[in-house]
Amino acid sequence: MRVRTGKQRGEASRAGGPPATSEQAPGRPRALALTDLLIVGAGPAGCAAAVAARRAVPSLRVMVIDAARFPRDKLCAGAISGGGLRELAAAGLLLRVPHAVATHAVVKCEGKASRVPLPYPSAVVRRLEFDADLLSQVRASGAVVLEGVALHGLAGSVAQTSSGAIRYRALIAADGVGGASRRSLGLPAGVRVPVREVHLESARQQDLFFDLDAGMPGYVWRFPCLKGACLSETSGVFAAVRGAKVGPALERFFQREDLAVAAPERGAIRLFEPGGAVGKGTALLAGEALGVDPLAGEGIRYALWSGRIAGRRSVRALERGRAPSLLGYRTALRASHSGVVLELAARLAKRLYGPNARYRQLAADRRVAEFLAALISGDGKAGVWLRLAVQLPSIWAAAGAPTV
Repeated sequence: MRVRTGKQRGEASRAGGPPATSEQAPGRPRALALTDLLIVGAGPAGCAAAVAARRAVPSLRVMVIDAARFPRDKLCAGAISGGGLRELAAAGLLLRVPHAVATHAVVKCEGKASRVPLPYPSAVVRRLEFDADLLSQVRASGAVVLEGVALHGLAGSVAQTSSGAIRYRALIAADGVGGASRRSLGLPAGVRVPVREVHLESARQQDLFFDLDAGMPGYVWRFPCLKGACLSETSGVFAAVRGAKVGPALERFFQREDLAVAAPERGAIRLFEPGGAVGKGTALLAGEALGVDPLAGEGIRYALWSGRIAGRRSVRALERGRAPSLLGYRTALRASHSGVVLELAARLAKRLYGPNARYRQLAADRRVAEFLAALISGDGKAGVWLRLAVQLPSIWAAAGAPTV
């Protein structure tokens, strides 16, 4: 691979030169690879960042690296809410893989189950297929994709990888909870919580089922999914705090539901922290490197959201000869609809999963379940919020809960 000097690279970018040579895609960096924007991680956040960046400034070069080779599976319930589907479209990506569709959610709390409609249906995908298809869309956008290339460390504007060094002008860390980006940037690990998941061969229900009576801060889920052409389910447990005993919680749920299953897959996710780090230097965090929704555990929607914004802001800053602004990125995240919903979800999670059990009684009210369903669906209609605001005094009185 021919290495360009900084002057040649700048001239090629200004002249609308190629984002990367076509022969780079199947190969690996042999010496010092050069790119304008380096994206670490090829999940939904990395793919959204790459496609959004290529659409925003096609003249700049975008490279995506991932330690895995695709298709690869990932522990995830796979639900993409209505809000997530809109973020997918906003990033310039398409949902092209087989998926189940959920039109209702069931919220069970304090022994009471409320089945409520989702204002916008959710799609439930298998990450094995979904992520691989997103990556094919990234390649079609003109970005360079290097699979099987792991990040080892960052020094200045050079990324040391398992296949050599890559010099970049801006970086997006989108390599998830177990990636090396945050550590290499010197950022704290954040709040990492345990999750478990198991596949159920048969499907007994087709709703998004949330059981908050899990005996721990968090919930157990059952979601429909498609395995091949057959409708099946996934089930698992999401913990909202560190150290939660998720194994016993899931076992109790399986016994209660009369489900015979294999040992669940173990994993962890990072929760979004309002006011937490959004990057460092010329690097922006996106996806699970930034954090998932701490209320519902939704990750795909917010991966697409943060990746899209990070990708666009990075290349637009580079086009002007500047580094991406951390303050500008944080402001853009907070000003977006998904950002407002995520901040609200983080506040609600502290109360719902906190030590005061009275807040849990609020979730047992059908009106609150309808609001949560609208929140998950990404319904931004003012009527939904105003209706809950009007009804809150009576809901609080019925639950005996203190004022928020």
